[in-house]
Amino acid sequence: MVTMTMPSFPPEFPWEPSRREPQGDPRDLPQRGAYAGPSAADLLYDRRIVLANGRIDGDLATDLSARLIMLDGSGDEPIALHLRAPDADLEAAFAVADTMGVLSCAVNVVVIGQAGGPALLILAAGRSREMTPHATLLLTEPRAETGGAASDVAIREEEHRRKVDVFYLRLAEVTGREVDEVREDAREGRMFTAEQAREYGLIHAIAGNRP
Repeated sequence: MVTMTMPSFPPEFPWEPSRREPQGDPRDLPQRGAYAGPSAADLLYDRRIVLANGRIDGDLATDLSARLIMLDGSGDEPIALHLRAPDADLEAAFAVADTMGVLSCAVNVVVIGQAGGPALLILAAGRSREMTPHATLLLTEPRAETGGAASDVAIREEEHRRKVDVFYLRLAEVTGREVDEVREDAREGRMFTAEQAREYGLIHAIAGNRP
């Protein structure tokens, strides 16, 4: 009678699970079957809401523009852009505003905190413009970027002045005011409550206060 002996595979044999104990704190290991659920951004995205929160720089402008384009391609319903941006890079604000201008669906902007400086370009690009009752707007002149080679300073300054002129022109168009009046208010750093912004023409209505 021949006795068959099954071979013993080493712990690291690929057909047999490793018997090594996991290293590190077990609380840091992923739990089997654990599911955190959708993130807040996912839930907002499903409702066609985009949140612009914080100073809008080039990276954030790229992210916002991409989200708007993706939502535009997924349906015809309006997109709600909730804006809380105390400041923005002028170039970044133009990028978001220009993206909003070429979408096929409407983008309705709601200011939910404070918005100011070049970020007002994004507000001005909205099909409808609203503020929550305690939100504020700060109208200031966009600052020029500093740094870089001395040979490029004159070119950058000229391009900045051109974009600042367009900034004032767009705000004048949506408010129905003269460009010089908007420019003067910006140089004074004028602050608006929701009611003052509505009277000035920067917004159409105060959110939750519709007739």
